[in-house]
Amino acid sequence: MSATAIIIPCYNEGKRLNQQAFLSFLANNKNYHLFLVDDGSTDNTFKVLTELEIQNPTQITTLKNDKNLGKGETVRNGVLAAYNTNSFAQIGFLDADLSTPLIEFIALTDFLTKHNKKAVFGSRLKRVGATIERSPVRHLVGRFFATLIGWTIKIPFYDTQCGAKVFSNDVIPDIISTPFVSRWLFDVEIILRLKQLFGKEITTLLYEYPVNAWSEVEGSKITWKDSLKIPIELSKIKMRY
Repeated sequence: MSATAIIIPCYNEGKRLNQQAFLSFLANNKNYHLFLVDDGSTDNTFKVLTELEIQNPTQITTLKNDKNLGKGETVRNGVLAAYNTNSFAQIGFLDADLSTPLIEFIALTDFLTKHNKKAVFGSRLKRVGATIERSPVRHLVGRFFATLIGWTIKIPFYDTQCGAKVFSNDVIPDIISTPFVSRWLFDVEIILRLKQLFGKEITTLLYEYPVNAWSEVEGSKITWKDSLKIPIELSKIKMRY
C-alpha cells in the first residue's frame, strides 16, 4: 500500500476550478487519488466534480455534504472516506484553488515517506529561491494570527494555515475520530491532537515544509469578518484541548 489520497474541499468552486490541472496531474501520477468533496455548494460545483470523476473514475472519487459544514468537517469527511477504503499509505488535503500547486504536494509526500514523519505541513515561508505571492496586508494579518496560534498550541509553528498537509495512514484515526470545534482553524486542532498522541516527540514526527511556490487566488471563502472571529475560535480550541 503506497498510494496517496488528496482530499480537495470545494465550496462554490464551479467557475474557478482548474479541471485540466487536476486531470493532467493524475495522468502523470498514477499513485495519487483525488477525493473531491462538495461542501453543500449553491452553484454548479457538484456537477463539475462529477464530470471530472467521469473523465477519470479510477483516480477520482466525488463526495457531497448534504449541507454546508465548513472546511474542517468537509476535509474530515473526505479523509474518513479515503481511510475507510484501506487503500492509501498517505492521506492529505489541498485547497481547491491550487494556491499551493499540486507538484508541491508531491514534495510534501516524498519528504514524509523518506524521513519517516507522521505529518508534514506546507509552510508559506518567504525566502530567496521561493515564489510566495501574497498581498502585504494579508501577510501582516497572517503573521499576527500566527503569533496568537503559536501562543495557543505552544509549538513554534511558522504557518499552521497553509492549505497543504499530508499524514501517515496510521495517525489518521487519531486526528479525525471526532468532529472539529472550529470551521476554519481545524488545522490547529489537528496539531493539538497530534500533540496529545505523541507528546514531546511531536517535534520530531511532525515537520513544517517550506513550499517553493504559493500564490494568493482571488475568491477566498474566508472573509475579514471570519478573521475577526479567530481569537474566539482559538479560545474555544484552548478550552477543548
